[in-house]
Amino acid sequence: MELRQLKYFIGVAEELHFGNAARHLFISQPALSQQIRLLEADLGVELFVGISRTKLHKVELTEAGKVFLLDAKHILQLTDKAVRSARQVGAKQQVINLGVFKLILPERVMGMLELFSAHFPLVEIKLVELPNPVQVQTSIANDQIDLGLSVLPLVCEGLIATQYTQADYTILINKDHHLAGVKAVMLTQLKKEKWIDHGPEAGLFYGQLEEVCRQAGFHRESNIAQYVPSFDLLKSMVRSGKGIAFIPASLDLRQEPNLVSMPIINANGTPFKEIVIKHVLIHKSEQPSPLVQALSGLLKLQIRQNF
Repeated sequence: MELRQLKYFIGVAEELHFGNAARHLFISQPALSQQIRLLEADLGVELFVGISRTKLHKVELTEAGKVFLLDAKHILQLTDKAVRSARQVGAKQQVINLGVFKLILPERVMGMLELFSAHFPLVEIKLVELPNPVQVQTSIANDQIDLGLSVLPLVCEGLIATQYTQADYTILINKDHHLAGVKAVMLTQLKKEKWIDHGPEAGLFYGQLEEVCRQAGFHRESNIAQYVPSFDLLKSMVRSGKGIAFIPASLDLRQEPNLVSMPIINANGTPFKEIVIKHVLIHKSEQPSPLVQALSGLLKLQIRQNF
């Protein structure tokens, strides 16, 4: 008998439906049915009423199944407690150096820290701000940091990236801008605009953004009025009317009544998807520490639970 079989059994017992349980357990229905049969064979008893399962397409626990359900839940609770206890003891005095590309939004960083601290409260997370995505990757490759929050693509070998979210680009404008009243903008409408940007070194996809603007008929780079090191300064410059800017659609503007985030559309009215910002957690692929593997695994588990 395996722990996963207990999880499968509990899943079916709670759903009373093999199809629904299979979807929630991320397993195919035939594989789930097979594991339940193996568990019943190992126990030597039927956990679900056989006639109902085969003829009436109903799922009903036998008396033995009802008793086993209580004990199975208790076993898994004890297992989870043992795992937490082992993690807490093993995590004492452990430190993880988390490199963060400086333009990652603060709420993304806080969300990751909250996820880690909820499961590993004794692990100390030291944040290291780095100027660009490449520096995050090289720092991991050179063992200067353990994990990194950055964006794709990967340019260094020997790294693993787990994507946890993505964002489209939008255009940030002042509320008094002449385009502020439209629902969406095309890049061809922005030929005469002044721009605010983070610059070629720190800016996300700087070269790719230049290329899509050239395809739209203008050279944005020659119209950049100011390079700024942070989103706060970028918002301030746009707010004061010094220019417009490319920003991630996820940038929080709820406290910015004087700023508007304009969706970008193509000439045919479809959303602009030529450049998508893919946020990732990165670590080395070769012999990561158990703690690094556990933290990365937490993120993967959360992603599965959200879909």
